[in-house]
Amino acid sequence: MAVTFLAGTPGFVKAQAMGEGFEPDSNALQDVQVRAQRPNDLQQRRFSNASKTVVGREEIQKYGDTSLEDVLRRQPGVTVPSGGGNPRLRGMAEGYTQILIDGQPAGRGFTIDSIQPEQVERLEIIRVPTAETGGQAVAGSVNIITREGQARGRKDLSLGLSLGERDLQGFRLGLTQQGAWLGDESMISATVFGRTQESRSEQSLQFVATEDPSAPSGQSSQTRSEQERLGLSLRGQASWNLQNQSSVSVRPMVFAVKGDTQSLRQIEAWRGSDPFSFASPYLQDDATQRFHYAVGRVLLLHKWNIDSQWRLETGLTGSAFEFKRDEESLVQTVTQTPSARQTNANTEERGLLLSSKLKRAFNEDEQTFGFELEQTVRTEEDSRRVDDVLYQAGLGNELDTDQTRWAVYGQWDFNPSPQWALLTGLRHESIQTSLQTLPSLPRQNHESELTSPSLSLVHRPAKDPSLLYRLSLSHAYKRARARDLSSLPSLSSSFNPNDANTPDAADSVGNPDLRPEQSWGLDLSLEKSPVANSLLSAGIFWKQIKDVQRRQTQLETVSWSSVPRWVNRPRNLGEADLIGLELEARAPARLWAQWLGLGQAEQAKPKAGSSGGAASGLEFRASLSHYWSQLESLDGPNNRLPGQPAWELKLGFDARPAKSKLRYGASLGYTKAARYQAEPQAWVEADDDLTLEAYGLYSFDRNQRLRFTVQDLARWSSESTSLRVFDQGNRIEAARQPGRLRASLRYELGF
Repeated sequence: MAVTFLAGTPGFVKAQAMGEGFEPDSNALQDVQVRAQRPNDLQQRRFSNASKTVVGREEIQKYGDTSLEDVLRRQPGVTVPSGGGNPRLRGMAEGYTQILIDGQPAGRGFTIDSIQPEQVERLEIIRVPTAETGGQAVAGSVNIITREGQARGRKDLSLGLSLGERDLQGFRLGLTQQGAWLGDESMISATVFGRTQESRSEQSLQFVATEDPSAPSGQSSQTRSEQERLGLSLRGQASWNLQNQSSVSVRPMVFAVKGDTQSLRQIEAWRGSDPFSFASPYLQDDATQRFHYAVGRVLLLHKWNIDSQWRLETGLTGSAFEFKRDEESLVQTVTQTPSARQTNANTEERGLLLSSKLKRAFNEDEQTFGFELEQTVRTEEDSRRVDDVLYQAGLGNELDTDQTRWAVYGQWDFNPSPQWALLTGLRHESIQTSLQTLPSLPRQNHESELTSPSLSLVHRPAKDPSLLYRLSLSHAYKRARARDLSSLPSLSSSFNPNDANTPDAADSVGNPDLRPEQSWGLDLSLEKSPVANSLLSAGIFWKQIKDVQRRQTQLETVSWSSVPRWVNRPRNLGEADLIGLELEARAPARLWAQWLGLGQAEQAKPKAGSSGGAASGLEFRASLSHYWSQLESLDGPNNRLPGQPAWELKLGFDARPAKSKLRYGASLGYTKAARYQAEPQAWVEADDDLTLEAYGLYSFDRNQRLRFTVQDLARWSSESTSLRVFDQGNRIEAARQPGRLRASLRYELGF
């Protein structure tokens, strides 16, 4: 008998080697052949004791995406903002999802586009926090696993062009060398890219008076901008085996972007009465913005196989982040007087993370004990000049942050039988934050400590090995941003400090008493794999969040003004409940035909030694996520969590014609937005979102491929509306940005 061992969890190796439900004959002597083989995405998901989705190298390459944002946008339960940004899991807002790089926190300065798709081996979307991945994951974690130098001596070259509706929008050149100058286990990857992007948007502000709603007043504006970006992404790895059953590896990463933006905003004069001074004092704003963004990271990792059971991993990660923006503009006021403005903003962050994991693997089980110590220093400053005169918009324009975090944890991956598995852990984490605003003022110190248990139970029935049940209980938290803890205000530029302001132009200040959010979660799901490369999944989850953080505007008596002022500050608003339903299906077309009553499906089984990889044919996939939430401190209606959609539907297909060099497919996503209550008298609503994209891949041979991708085929516009209710009337602000068609062509060569 030939037995194939696949890299993965101990339970996975056992199930694949013996076959689910297989009972060996102890009297039979059999030959065993062992060969290494990587499990496919569905296998890694099915045999992981933690609830997660795996997006492998093939899926990442499929559409020829130029960013990980586009890859994640197609995944079930993942929301990526239409304007770009880090992914959000389970419909929750930014800050609830933890981003990891090779299992370690990415840091606050990191954005998902800092790593290029060609530098990523796989993505793990982990829905439930574990002791090892960290407790700062209320919605879950996205773990970016970078590529290693496995194909020794291989080079991969890719050249891509991006096309707009009328002209060339950008280029992309990438080169990856595996097993290069520093040894067989080394790898270096470099990507150079440039992009030109034009955008148009329309904004409108309307005031509807209570006394005379038939005669609204307001103004509108149009903005045209053109941005040019030039970027460089580098990632490398070098590993050396030592004599004492240990190895050392170095993994550097650098991402840098430099850009210029030209924008012109034209504002119409205010129409009608203006009781709250909502009208803009400008008629035109012609601005030039120059910026650069850079993030660097280097990991020094030591692995030591102490004996057959124990392994020690120790890592030291240094990181640096810098963002600088300079803007010059010439504005024309309503009095026809031109005014020159200059804004400078600079943010720098330096961090050092020491982590150590002691792992013990015995039988089918694994125990992990870990320690983390992180020190981060961050400086934020900005200044503004009007006609060469320094304009001080408050005292909170400079902020120095010194933060120390340490954590200890233990985790047990217990697999007593092929039918049962248990993953349990406990993590304790402490964060000390020290803030400095003005040199003449004392530092503000804050400390929080939290303990997070986690438990996941997995059951695979012996009578039906294709079934899988999961039950998870977890605790997670979301810490406050350093700026949200600062007690110094940033004053509104629309009103003098000793004049009364309006809720629309409130001062901004932090809250030194702000507490971190804490969440308890319960997940229950069922998964079934009727045939190879198929999945049916249904899950429901519930989360209760304590001390929900929300910025609110209230009228306060303040120390920086002789009159009461409207102040916007973060506050803890009590508890919120979140319930979600997640459905997913992916299977060959013949199986979909059986489900729909259109035919019979063949009970295909993978061949011996097969990894279950993609075969020829037609495959369909579909997912539906529905979310309900309620914030108890708001009476409603629409007292949902901020930015949470009502539901998301994603459909797609992939075609691999037999004996053909062509592959093609398409993906459609629809997000039903929901109105949410930002404050007792304020609401925010985004328009529904529709995305439609298609790809084609032609393989000349094993080493040459040509990809063509078309995105935003539906050209769906992006719209948002906010409403604030006053006694005298309603203020309505709307923004609209039309969709644009994008296409890209990429040639890939391996040699």
